[in-house]
Amino acid sequence: MSTLPRHGHTSSSTPSLDGKGGTDSAAKVGKSTKRTGPGYVYYRLYTKLGAFESIHALYNNDRLIGRIPSKSFAPPHSVASIKWSLCKLEGLSDPDKALLFISHSSPAPKEDSARLSLYASSGPGLSEQDPIVLVVESEKRTKEVSQAEKLPERSADTDINYVYYRVYSSEGGDKKAKTSFDESDISLGRINTLYIAPPHTAGSLKAYIAKVEGLVTPGHALYKDMELFQDVTSDAAMSDTDVISFQGDTYPGSDEGDPVALVNATADPVVDQKPASDGPDSRFTKRARLTYTYNYEIAQPTWLSITEGEIVHTDGVIVVDRSWRGYMAINSKGQKGFVYEGYIAID
Repeated sequence: MSTLPRHGHTSSSTPSLDGKGGTDSAAKVGKSTKRTGPGYVYYRLYTKLGAFESIHALYNNDRLIGRIPSKSFAPPHSVASIKWSLCKLEGLSDPDKALLFISHSSPAPKEDSARLSLYASSGPGLSEQDPIVLVVESEKRTKEVSQAEKLPERSADTDINYVYYRVYSSEGGDKKAKTSFDESDISLGRINTLYIAPPHTAGSLKAYIAKVEGLVTPGHALYKDMELFQDVTSDAAMSDTDVISFQGDTYPGSDEGDPVALVNATADPVVDQKPASDGPDSRFTKRARLTYTYNYEIAQPTWLSITEGEIVHTDGVIVVDRSWRGYMAINSKGQKGFVYEGYIAID
């Protein structure tokens, strides 16, 4: 806020240079709130099942972090107001039910009455390295949205904290992990800790593993039978309320030689649909070329991971996935999934 003149203060005899009664030297000495460049609010989006993409993504190859100009947020900058603005700008519903965390590692959300500074030089949400976190009830959009084009590519991140895990089926035995990375041990999976919704508990970790692996999720009658063990030698399962810190080098599942174990896993019959192995679906006869590259295995398990220039086949029927319009497609490996309409060109 600009400094107000004291009552009865007389100005210098030096003529005003700005037409407002102040001197040039006073303008230089006085405190200024004028910003030298555009300010932004950086954030990540989650449901209780894990991270999902922003429509205001910062990077072409990492759409899980969003950025919106600070000027887009109406005052006052209370948590309640910021939640409302983020939900409206992202096309999300029920801002009153959303939770806002000042960081991904925060143990509890901020109160609606709390204030955040969106114009400071540093602080929560003011840099890519320090985004705020919005957890909403549903990632379904309330309106059709389009993603920004020609975003920059994010450089490869070599400093990723993973949780390593194994899944044991309710029908017996360990099962192939959808996030397997070692051909010699395909039941060992791993997930980026940034994709797990706060607050970080055994329950939020279990929910994200269930989402990624296409298992039943919270609310399903069989979900309560699934148990998460700290490691394969544990005698008792962790409680869903057990707090987990993913800061530092040691936490449950931090070592691929000592993964957490999800037991009594039950596949979701809606999500866990695999294409027939004896050939492509007879309806998928239209040839199409992909125009974008992205690995959706972790963030959107029901979407097909795509590579620019790759040839796929589709039935040409427009479908809608959480307000995103696109097509179901099958690639040369027989993998089927949803492809956003802006990333596919049908011949």
